Amino acid sequence: MLDTNAIESLLLDHLKLNDVYQLSEDEHLAFLTKLETITNLLTAVKIDAAACAEDRGLHTSQGCRNIATLLRSHLRISPAEAKRRSQLVEDLPGVPDTRDALYAGVISGDHAAVIADVIKNVPVEVADEAEASLLKHAPELTPRELMQLGKRVRSHVDQAGAFTDEQAAVNARSFRMTKNQHGWLVFNGCLPPIEGAMVEEALHAVSKPRPVGGEEDPRTPEQRYADGLCELITIAMATHDLPISGGVRPQMVVTMRLDWLEEKVRSGYTDWDGEATASLLRQVACDAEVIPVVLNGESIPLDYGRSVRTAPPPLRRALAVRDKGCAFPGCDRPPAWTEAHHVLHWTQHRGPTDLNNMTLLCSHHHHVIHQEDWKIVFAEDGRPDFIPPPWVDAERKPMRNIRVDPRLTA
Repeated sequence: MLDTNAIESLLLDHLKLNDVYQLSEDEHLAFLTKLETITNLLTAVKIDAAACAEDRGLHTSQGCRNIATLLRSHLRISPAEAKRRSQLVEDLPGVPDTRDALYAGVISGDHAAVIADVIKNVPVEVADEAEASLLKHAPELTPRELMQLGKRVRSHVDQAGAFTDEQAAVNARSFRMTKNQHGWLVFNGCLPPIEGAMVEEALHAVSKPRPVGGEEDPRTPEQRYADGLCELITIAMATHDLPISGGVRPQMVVTMRLDWLEEKVRSGYTDWDGEATASLLRQVACDAEVIPVVLNGESIPLDYGRSVRTAPPPLRRALAVRDKGCAFPGCDRPPAWTEAHHVLHWTQHRGPTDLNNMTLLCSHHHHVIHQEDWKIVFAEDGRPDFIPPPWVDAERKPMRNIRVDPRLTA
């Protein structure tokens, strides 16, 4: 019988000594490898013990519905881990070679679970061949890589079944969104492989790090991908090709008093019960359609005006010719991925909507301009120069995007 007390004592003594630093690099790597083998063996012991517990009906005597419930409640492990172990208890007898590899410490429990799942879904006549192929490569692959190999094996030996699985994945697609207590949009879901790859490709393209004043992008990867998603939505809404919803093209409608917007006080409200400060809405209003609505004292509409675009198509084209995309130094976003920014804002300074007061900025750098101490001035050639804050350049020398700097071709 395994002396678990002795093993526990050995591990505690090792942790007290804390002498791994004495190993050479090669010895350290060998030590890590051996520990992983021991971990695989320990996983095998756990699965074997759970299988014996199920055989003797231990879960029933303890008032649990099944072995997964017993593991979860008595070992205080997560439901996902309990389910994983109980699934291996059920599946390993059907893949004896995989079980032997796990019991020898050659593969991990995750590898075994991947192989068992593949073998369950291939025709019986090719199951042994498929299992042998996966076991051959498993020690050199991560579980995720092994899963990809399993998909290839499945499509090779059972094309019809693999296609059926793909169709099931399509039917399982989902997307859910709700608001949290702060009014933030929270969403989750899953997409089939092809559509998922399309989303990944688009998000990767718009979520690359972008420097600010020669410094590294300060955003985390999570923030960059969140900004990238918003940028894609902005691009889609700017095309005016989206289907009509509620009688109009998709648009974000925010209601607030004009004097609040001008003075950057209080907040406005969206059609979907969202709330945003006047400071944020001033940024959004840089390149928006403004529809004047006259309200009475009880906020009942009395008159509804016509939409006024702050950057009409001819002006957008002129900005695109001059700026050639986001004008912020170092940015490479094309014109279609930008917003028209009022240097002197129309809500506060009554800044004109013309070529001499506007420049193109991508969504990220639009945030930078509104939130940080960058300033934009127009040089004698009519192009925008960017004055960095002192922590970027103590001398605050004007900077310009390389695409429109004629000095580089002089």
